Amino acid sequence: MVKNILLLGASGTAGSEIRKSLLKNTDYQLKLFSRHANKLTIDSARERTFAADVHDRNALNKAMNESDIVISALSAENSDLELSRMAQEMITSMKLNHINRLIFMVAMGIYNEIPAEIDGKDNVKNNPNQIHNLKAAQIIENSNLNYTLLRPGMLIDGPNTAKISQKGEPVSGFQTSLSSLADVTYKLVTNKIAGSNESLGINL
Repeated sequence: MVKNILLLGASGTAGSEIRKSLLKNTDYQLKLFSRHANKLTIDSARERTFAADVHDRNALNKAMNESDIVISALSAENSDLELSRMAQEMITSMKLNHINRLIFMVAMGIYNEIPAEIDGKDNVKNNPNQIHNLKAAQIIENSNLNYTLLRPGMLIDGPNTAKISQKGEPVSGFQTSLSSLADVTYKLVTNKIAGSNESLGINL
């Protein structure tokens, strides 16, 4: 059975890389949700676009319909409330549409997992801008969905050399290649990595 994947934030830096990986490595159908989705050049045999804001409930529910997995590559770096509000609206729509699998990107540092000797300035205790990522993660963790949280560090170009850590473990670096983030997401979608109800740190 062909899977239908809803990718939120599909035109952003992370979303674009995830989209590219899924197109290359799977035969799944992709729904590309973004405020700028109408500017994307798509494979009409496999992709549909939804040009809307995630706060547009009607548009979000329409995109959710008949989706099997939701991937969020959204970001909201300067607001305590914005990402947590997005997370809650996403959960509400998923439950309304009977979808259980969610892969949701937050950020490295929300558990103070970056050792000081590496560069601890992005730990939540040192960076108040991380609070919105932590709040969103907590909402997802309490959602009763089959979730995986992704915690990349600073996104850079580079090879796929992902090192994965679990919640409660320190990370060994504060940078993450886009190719590694996309590869881990692809492996979660295809069950090559389980990741059920886990929070995965990803770094070089």
